[in-house]
Amino acid sequence: MLTVPPCISSLTPYLPGKPIEEVEREYGVSNVAKLASNENALGPSPKALAAAREACGKVHLYPDGSAFYLRQALAAKLGVTADEIAVGNGSNELLELLVRTFLSEGEEALTSANTFIVYRLATQAHGRTCVEAPMRDHRSCPLA
Repeated sequence: MLTVPPCISSLTPYLPGKPIEEVEREYGVSNVAKLASNENALGPSPKALAAAREACGKVHLYPDGSAFYLRQALAAKLGVTADEIAVGNGSNELLELLVRTFLSEGEEALTSANTFIVYRLATQAHGRTCVEAPMRDHRSCPLA
């Protein structure tokens, strides 16, 4: 029988904030500005919308997983080589890769309390320990 490791079975699902439409229905309000869930209350920029429209014409093609042009542009801007740039499908994937690559068995990750929950989730999902430093009253961490 297949068993799920405790580091996975003990994970608690992330509960995102309610969608704007649900908040408006629940409270009978309109024009809600959601300031959580890493959303931009101003909406996408016109340049982003234009780029998305242009990209729709190529949606049937498999994307460049190496992000060649993006890595070249970032490397030029940052003064490094493209080989020094890692890309992923969002910060969650990159954090998972960091934990898998650099956090060996028995090692711990250090983060601060009340920060991005994926730091703890990625660490826990790979059977590693995540230590959270408590926040001080003025929202700084006593790391020294």
